[in-house]
Amino acid sequence: MSTPRLFLAAPAEIADDLLLSCAAAAVKAGDCASVLVGEKIAAPTVAALQALGLAVIIRDCEPRQVHYLKADGIHIARAQPVKSLRATLKAESIGVFAATSRHIAMEAAEAGADYVAFAQASQAHGEPLIGWWQDIFEVPAVAFDPVDAADLAALLPQKPDFIRPMDGMWTSPEDAARVIASLSKAMA
Repeated sequence: MSTPRLFLAAPAEIADDLLLSCAAAAVKAGDCASVLVGEKIAAPTVAALQALGLAVIIRDCEPRQVHYLKADGIHIARAQPVKSLRATLKAESIGVFAATSRHIAMEAAEAGADYVAFAQASQAHGEPLIGWWQDIFEVPAVAFDPVDAADLAALLPQKPDFIRPMDGMWTSPEDAARVIASLSKAMA
């Protein structure tokens, strides 16, 4: 079983300097794949995050914004049409937040989404959502509800491709390093 990579999700209103310093600390502390940011991010900040080795994904924005910022992709709410976005964003990544809906996740995958994000902690009953997805689909799954080391015992057997760390990582670079190191150690 391969170890999931970390999917960082910054608060929409975080200052660019704090975003960069926390992201830099996170990358040093663990295997971070991407960072989800708000559309108000500055283009130089996108470039600086990419220089850290992170794919920069813009949350719920106009597709033109992805091109303007030279970002790596877009993360959309479940109601948005993936097929029409794919016409504009040919090479960029498109991620869909499916919450706990299997139907939305399947529609997104069939329409060409590059990943599906699940609210795994919100699932009230039934078989684990991410585990179900991984048994059937090849499109990567993101455990989108924030996770700490204590959550990994239930989550890792489901084989998520990406895990979102706790949001407390965005308060300071020290907190980012602590949160990421704790998750990384627990996944090792």
